[in-house]
Parts: sequence; structure tokens; C-alpha cells
Amino acid sequence: MKNDSPDTVREPIVDGLFYPDSAPDLRREIEQFESSSTVPRGKAFAVVCPHAAYEKTGALMAAAYLAAADREIRRIVIIGPVHRENSDEIILPESRGFRTPLGIAEVDMKSVETVLSCGTSIIQNDIPHLEEHCLEVQLPFLQYHFPDAAIVPILLGRDTAANIRTLGKALFVAFGEHYPSTLFVVSANFSGNRETAAAAAEADEIIGLAERRDWKALVQGKVSRRFEACGAGCLASVLSLPGAGGVRLLQRASTVSDADRHKSVEYAALAVES
Repeated sequence: MKNDSPDTVREPIVDGLFYPDSAPDLRREIEQFESSSTVPRGKAFAVVCPHAAYEKTGALMAAAYLAAADREIRRIVIIGPVHRENSDEIILPESRGFRTPLGIAEVDMKSVETVLSCGTSIIQNDIPHLEEHCLEVQLPFLQYHFPDAAIVPILLGRDTAANIRTLGKALFVAFGEHYPSTLFVVSANFSGNRETAAAAAEADEIIGLAERRDWKALVQGKVSRRFEACGAGCLASVLSLPGAGGVRLLQRASTVSDADRHKSVEYAALAVES
């Protein structure tokens, strides 16, 4: 992830809000989260991380990335949901780099082209990426651990069964031969903004399905709208991959979003082994 500028760069939108906007402060905060973590360094095939402000979920993100920190990675496929104006498409960027205070993460445009060739519902459009925070918040941790890796940012539109299956197949076509040098990152929260008990129950069910690698039940729960968690469909697509192994819960947390209405959001960090 180099500092020299590619032709077109997606600028950050939540620096200074979700994470520090200066490189020294950002690096220091990541190091503090990691030094406080009890998760050992590992070689996970994929990791699942929240997308929220670091003050809420930085410890979980550190746990997830430590679980993959001992791998030698050339590319990182980052998959997250679209939070506004959902479409029935899977969206790749036109930008050739994504900037954070730590520098520019270069996009693997060759892999982007390969994924694009895998279905008519897969498109290239910068606008959803310019408005979306769920991939951006992952980048500083990725730059910290894998500074030379390129990224493949993917946004999943509506969580339809067809979209989730198309994404899973495209991931295998594009990266199945490159698993040893590829890390998959799923940006997902584990409940919607719900009454506290309902949020916890939703997270319990999603984590249980993930641990059993029951990606079809995850799809069913998302399509039926039983699950409100943003990113559950992205998780299902990665768990559908041949080569995805056992799933471990690394850490879990919740945040009160509305004390008066007793509402919370649930977060978790998972590691998917090979």
C-alpha cells in the first residue's frame, strides 16, 4: 500500500470521526488496541470485523487482524454492505487507490477486471464507494499489517439470494487459485439497531450459523429480513467459498445506541480458518 498517488483516488470521509485523522495518532491508536489484545497472531483465511467508530469497536478490529497477521498477503479482498440507496448490484470501484492518513491503498485493478467478468450484476461505479464508510474503516488496520498488499474493494447491494450466490462464485473464480496470497475481509455488524434483547438474540443466531458454516441459513435469514445485521450477506458469500474452514468467535461487544428506547447494536470479530 504505497504513498505515491495513482491516477484516481477515493478520499476518506470518516477520518477524524471514526478514527484519527493524523497518521501518528492513528498508528498509535492501532498499536494500543493491538497491545491490549489477548488474541494471538495467526494465519486466518478470512476475518470478519465491525464497521463503527474505533472507540466502540477498535479492540474487536485489532483482534480480527491479529488472527491473520502472520500471513504473507499480496491482495486483500474487502467486502461490505451498501448502507444507502441499495441496488441489486455488486459494485467495484473505478478509483485506483483509497486514501487514509497512513497513505494510499492501491486497488488491484487486474483482479477488479476479473471479478467484473463474472456476472452482469457486477458493475464498476465509484459513487457508492465515495459515500460508504464500511470498507474505509478497515483500511488503516490493513495498511498497518500488510503495507505492501493491494486491495479489492467490493460492495454488496441488496442481500438477495442471487446477489449473494453470484458474489461467492465470483470470489472463487477470481481468487480460488490465489488463496495462499489472498486475505478476505468481511465488514459486518451483527445486529440492527434493535431493542437490546432482540439485538443480542440476532447476534447469537448469526454467530451460531457462522460457526456451523451454514451460509445458506444466513442467506435465508437476510432475504426474509429476519436478520437486520448489515453485512450478513457478505459473510454468507465468503463462507460459501470452497476452502473456507472453521469459524472462531474472537471477541464480542455491544453498544447502547438509544438508552431511552433500550436499543443496542451488537458487534463481533470472527476468524475463518483455511
